[in-house]
Amino acid sequence: MSIRIGVDVGGTFTDVVVMKSAEIHRGKADTTHYDLKVGFMNAARVAAERAGLGLEEALRSADGIAYSTTVGTNALIERRGSKLGLITTKGFEHTVMVGRARNWADGLSPEKKYDRGRAVRPEQIIPQDHIVGLQERLDNLGNVVIPLRDDDVRARVQYLVDQGVRGFVVVLLNSFVNPAHERRIAEIIAEQYPECYLGHMPVYLSHLISPKAGEYRRSMTVIIDAYLREITEGHLVRLSDDLREIGYKRPIFVAKNTGGLSSLSRSQALHLLGSSPSATVMGADHIGRQLGAGNIIVSDVGGTSFDVGLVVEGRDHVYEYDPIVDRFRVQVPYVAHWSIGAGGGSIARVVNGELRVGPDSAGSNPGPACYGRGGEEPTVTDADVLLGYIDPRNFLGGKLRLDAKRAERAIAAKIADPLGLSIIDAAWRTKSLIDGIMGQEIYRICALNSGQDPREFVLFALGGAGPVHAAGYANAADVSRVATFPFSSVFGAFSTLSLDIVQSYERTLALNFYSHGSGAYAVDSIARLNEAVEALVSFGRRDMEEEGFDMDAVELQLDLYLCYGQQRQTLPVRSPKLHLQSADDLRDICDRFNTAYGEKYGVGAVYPEAGIEMVQIRLNAVGPVDKYAMRRMPVGTGGDPVPGGTRNAYWGPDHGFLETPVHPLASLGPGVTLEGPVLCESDDTVIVTPPGWRFRADEWGVGWIERGVKA
Repeated sequence: MSIRIGVDVGGTFTDVVVMKSAEIHRGKADTTHYDLKVGFMNAARVAAERAGLGLEEALRSADGIAYSTTVGTNALIERRGSKLGLITTKGFEHTVMVGRARNWADGLSPEKKYDRGRAVRPEQIIPQDHIVGLQERLDNLGNVVIPLRDDDVRARVQYLVDQGVRGFVVVLLNSFVNPAHERRIAEIIAEQYPECYLGHMPVYLSHLISPKAGEYRRSMTVIIDAYLREITEGHLVRLSDDLREIGYKRPIFVAKNTGGLSSLSRSQALHLLGSSPSATVMGADHIGRQLGAGNIIVSDVGGTSFDVGLVVEGRDHVYEYDPIVDRFRVQVPYVAHWSIGAGGGSIARVVNGELRVGPDSAGSNPGPACYGRGGEEPTVTDADVLLGYIDPRNFLGGKLRLDAKRAERAIAAKIADPLGLSIIDAAWRTKSLIDGIMGQEIYRICALNSGQDPREFVLFALGGAGPVHAAGYANAADVSRVATFPFSSVFGAFSTLSLDIVQSYERTLALNFYSHGSGAYAVDSIARLNEAVEALVSFGRRDMEEEGFDMDAVELQLDLYLCYGQQRQTLPVRSPKLHLQSADDLRDICDRFNTAYGEKYGVGAVYPEAGIEMVQIRLNAVGPVDKYAMRRMPVGTGGDPVPGGTRNAYWGPDHGFLETPVHPLASLGPGVTLEGPVLCESDDTVIVTPPGWRFRADEWGVGWIERGVKA
């Protein structure tokens, strides 16, 4: 019996999936922000019981736990990280404050970007009086121009200690080429301030965390990683210790925003930011390949946020190479996803005579008004209850009874009365507005940001509220086919079990590949490239062997970042070989780059006449794990669907209230087709199919909501 456990700790709910012998069992519980372990254990207990196991039995028997969490994200938003000092090269003390020319706009909503008169740069994570400069300098080739002086280091470090810092971030100019000065600083700190004297005073060196060019991005990458390291590691170490007391014998594997898993000792805190939506995109890619769906819009509607990702003919197209974390640019390419404050817990309110929904959320405690936990603000979930989509008696399988009267009072007092509407009209407008916001976000990302036609995509409706609102926001985004799954409501947790063990290594390396003037390929660059690749391979061998893999089972993937001569914009090209050998190998790489560039920017933009250069390399070491395989069932085995009852549901001013059939989702087998309006219920979500749409169950167990039926 094989058991693997996937965990997704969200802002409102904690989801757990137990995969026992290739069968999926779900568990969901409130996220307990005072101690995330409690919510995890509560959800794990539900999933284990559904698998026919006790909680401790499931944990003791598990081959692995794949964990994603929002603890780092929340700590960054709330600025609850470590108190750090930054040591840099003299003259560069203001790098993080100056940032980029458009640093003031990074991470802001489109509305705030246009309001330039009120624009301010982000608050520094390390205050200016905790930043010191050392009189040292390396040139761009790594040669020492100004030697590092030990007494200068000691004086600056003592100053930071006197300021009360509890860790040191070291980012020196050109240290990614030659790290000698950074290493010496670490040695001096260890000599002067041993652990027995000051306690735990970690030193974070930029050449180890982000050995790439770009002073601002490299600085912010190391600063954010160091800032979150203690709080992230502390949470996971405590959880690991508790699990070991129960009898769990394996390490906790954490989901990373780079698209893989690794043990805690082989992860960075920065890798955990947005790890759940990144994993969800990878999980959708895994399922989409089995369904033959090449183009997928991944939408996850939880209680707090609405996350969107794209799968465009495979995962090679879903990386964000210049990401923004909070309001800072960093050097960690992660699986692209976009998040806005929209979900079941989004608060609706009237502002200056207009209805607005989100971005703030009621969370899990107190939660929506209908939860009866003291919340008085109306939310999207309150509207769904009043419109008849959610059964108050069967929310979370009846474990949480909702109070429709409280929802009615909240919407009446905060929305209906101020706008002069009936309560149902106010609820419908709340639902329509949030659907429009989410649909607009999908269209913006798909059509405007990525240049794709949303009509050519399948929409995956995920999260507890995804199937409830999918038809509404799909219609707003001009998407006509929506896929739901038996595990849609816990898809983030499921997706952690679809990730391989992955370690990634990057390095800045500037090489010329092709010169148009001579028409020659630079074969003299091959030796330097192979030497750099071999150095990264040695790191991969060390880490993957510690993860328990034989290197014969590990796939090594080499990406080369190329650009035309003197161009800033780069594109990654997957090399078919780990080591290049000849001019023909360089020609093949350059041809691949020209093709990729034409596909992204248009054939007319291809310009090899400028020459082709490489600026960076990236090596992925991938250790495969067993993943969930969907099973095909014979069509027609669903029988004649009989509704379990009806519910009076509101379908807009054109239809009003209709007595709507309610089907238990588990009773709808392959081949069943139901014309809307219809509600298909499970214990943790409702598939809402409005008039003009239909529900269809296929042979893979996928529930499709399809537009095009005459209302």
